[in-house]
Parts: sequence; structure tokens; C-alpha cells
Amino acid sequence: MESVVTTEIRGEAADLLMVRNAVIEAIAKVTDIGEATHDGAGTRLRLGTEACVRLFVSTPSRPKATSSDTHIATLIMEETEGLSPDQVQTLQTAVRRIPFTTTEMKALRGQMPLTGELPAFLPPGTLSSLAPVLTVHHMTDFLVMVESVLAMGVPAQAITVLDKGYPYQHTDRVDAHLTRQGIAVWPWTNATDALDDHTRRAAALGLRGLLIDDGGYTLPVLLAQRPDLLPHFIGLVEQTISGITRLEPWEGRLPLPIFSVAESRLKATVECYGIADAAVRNLLRLLPEEKLEGRPALVVGFGRIGEHIADVLRSRRMRVAVHDRQLVRLIAAHERGYLTNRCLSTLLRDHRPLLVIGCTGRTGLRGEHAAAIGRNCYLVSTTSRNREFAVAELEEEARLVTDEGVLGTRLHLPSGVQVTLVGDGFPINFHHAESLPNMYSDLILASLLVAASTLAAPDHGFIAGHNVEASNRVLESCGLLERYYARFGPEATR
Repeated sequence: MESVVTTEIRGEAADLLMVRNAVIEAIAKVTDIGEATHDGAGTRLRLGTEACVRLFVSTPSRPKATSSDTHIATLIMEETEGLSPDQVQTLQTAVRRIPFTTTEMKALRGQMPLTGELPAFLPPGTLSSLAPVLTVHHMTDFLVMVESVLAMGVPAQAITVLDKGYPYQHTDRVDAHLTRQGIAVWPWTNATDALDDHTRRAAALGLRGLLIDDGGYTLPVLLAQRPDLLPHFIGLVEQTISGITRLEPWEGRLPLPIFSVAESRLKATVECYGIADAAVRNLLRLLPEEKLEGRPALVVGFGRIGEHIADVLRSRRMRVAVHDRQLVRLIAAHERGYLTNRCLSTLLRDHRPLLVIGCTGRTGLRGEHAAAIGRNCYLVSTTSRNREFAVAELEEEARLVTDEGVLGTRLHLPSGVQVTLVGDGFPINFHHAESLPNMYSDLILASLLVAASTLAAPDHGFIAGHNVEASNRVLESCGLLERYYARFGPEATR
């Protein structure tokens, strides 16, 4: 049976040739290409003796609905006789794994001037002594960050990237782009092997390792499973509170200095509202037929993200309740006019929320709370991986679990209530989306590189363990905020 796979790309004539060649190269790695014929309509490839595919790079059928340089790469598998199921599956991903074009990268750099221009503002080769392990979301902004890492003196073979495995909008293309640059990309589930391989490669190059993490994927692995590798790393740059939380079992025993962008005033000031807004916008995209105005919502966790989520939901005229284990945060929510209660089950039972938004960074809603859910609702996470909800426990409480496709997983409780785990309990702002606009993430990714350059200096002054105030001092004096304010402040010219 014929199958069709498409990917939207932006590019000029030279870009389109690169796209075609990249797909053909990917196909050639899977099976022999016996014959290739080109005509005005595209390229026809004979694979082996009987299999056949067609590749087209064409303008969209509705050009006014896209930008002027948009094209669609299409692979039609006409005949798969002689190919194994694994080969067929790999061929189908060839079009989804197109590296980003010159046109696309130019546009991305324009969206991220702080990150892209950082090599010009820091001393030349400021990272040239390092071999970084990058565990950052595989979105388009990450590619500009990696370009800057390379421009700051790090050879591609000294970089290891851990793919967190979220269903980002462009994850396949990001991975392909990194791989084409000669960068080692590993799945996060193989973090131990990746760190071992990275350490050996760094040692061969005479470089020191540095962890740049978003969610605690690396240092906890070294501490628990490979402490013998710790001497090969000079420190950790952590982007998220969830990553800081995962280090709690080793509090007071952390052997490396931590530059905490996660706990910085800079990050709290700029990013939190953007994350909250992106989460709600993506939820609305997944629930186009739902009416939110006048309906109840429950925010679990009134921290940096949770308070903004509550504000965004209230601005959409929802009736918002808040739960938090920390009394000081619960009082803060109460003083802001939200319905609160110290018992989560009570709020679930009495407020009857349509939306339950998890913002704790820990597991806040467990199987024991299922009995208090009295109406069909959606459980939505805004933090790392699927920790917000005890998914296995909730599934045990259900009489039936169904797959709802891109929306997520639906739990049919014995009471008849249907509870939908949106995105299977993973963060909603990354679910088949780019999360924050690149102009939001620019400042944060640039901060990660400032942090890396700080720890690269022999006299950085950071001590083993947390360095929150030192991190604040560096980020608030390095010039990033001045450049950010010049771009978006009252005297901005663009």
C-alpha cells in the first residue's frame, strides 16, 4: 500500500537542492539505490530490485497560507517489496529528518541575537577548554545555542547532546541537524553510556567536561551510578527548578560547583509568564471545542510557574482554585483572591475542576485522589517529564485506559468519570509545539552560555554545591540584561 510522508521547510533554490540531497543520502544509508531518475515533477528512486519511492520538493497548494519561501518535501513510497518492516519505517522518517536550511537558520539567528552574538561579546575561545554535555529541549532555539558553543571554541566532536525524547514539533529535524554537524546525540534513557562515551572522547581531546542541564538528567546519574566519572567534570549549569530538586538527596555532599540559572532572578523575571502563556495556548490548541470561560480550574503548585498559570487562567475568565503543600504559598494564593484549601481532595471534590494544572515539579496528584474527581476533566502538566501525576497509580484506579492520539491518554474511572492525561502527563508546553517563542528563550539560553564561560575560568570563585547568589551576581552584571532591555525596553527601535 502506498504511503506518503511530508515535511514543511523554508528555503531558496540552493536550500531545496540540499533538502533533496539530504533525503537521498538518508535513503542510501538504509538500502541500495539502484536507479535515480529526475524530472520536473521530482525524483524517482528504485531501491533494490522492486521497491520504489518518489521524492518531491514543491510549493504548498495554498501559498497564501504560508510564507513566500515555504516548500513541502514529500516522500511517496510506491512499492516496498523486498524491504524489511524496519527499513520501511526508517525510510518514512527520512523526510522528517531534514536538517535546517540556510534560510531557516538565518531566520532563527534573527530571533535570538543575545545567544547568537554572544561569541562576539565574550573573550575569543572562552569555551575552548571544555567538552560540554548539553541536555536542552530539542527545539529550534537550541540550534542557535549550539552554533554559539561551536563559535566559542568547542569542536563538534567534543559535544554530547542528550535527547529528552519529548514530542517536540521539530525534534527529528533538530536531531538530524546536530548529527550532520558531527555532534553525538544520545537518547536520555542511555545517559550512563553517553556520559561514559563523552568522558573518553573529552579525555582524548585533552578537554574538561561540563554539564549543561535542563531537568537533572546528568549529575544525578553520575552521583548514583558513575561517581568514578565525576573528576572529569568541572561543574553543572542547571536551567530548571526540577533539576535542582533532583539533587536534594545529595544536599551537602555535592562535589561540583552548580551555576543555578534555575533559581536566578533573571529567569524568574522573564521566563515564567512566557511558560504559563505557552502552556495555556497549547492546551487551547488541543481542546478547540472546549469553552473555558466561567468554568472551574485547579492549579496544583503556586510557585514561579503556578502563580502565572493561575493568573492566565483567571484572565480567561475561569474560576481558579489553588493548592500548595507549602502554607506560605497557599496564603499567597488566598491573598490574591483564589479559592484555596490545604486538602487537595477537598478542592477536587467541591470545586469540580475542568482543568487540573500541575506546577509543582514533583508528584502532586496520586491514585488516592481519583475518588475525589467527580466530573470529566483534563490533567495538564507544566513541569519536567511525567512527574506531576502518579500515572501508574491513576491507571490502576481506572477500569479502562484508552489512547486518545495526540491529545493523550484517557482514564475511565469506575464512577463513569473520564480523566484525560493531556500529552500522557508530559509537559503541555512542549507537546508537539515549540513552547516559548524564541525571543523569550533567547535570554535564558544566552544565560546558560554565560554560566558555562564563568565555570570555564580557573578563578571562577564558585564552590562545590549551590551558588545561587554568585549566579545572580554574574547574570546581573554580564551585560545580558542591558542588551535585553535595549531590545525590548521603552527605547527599543524594533
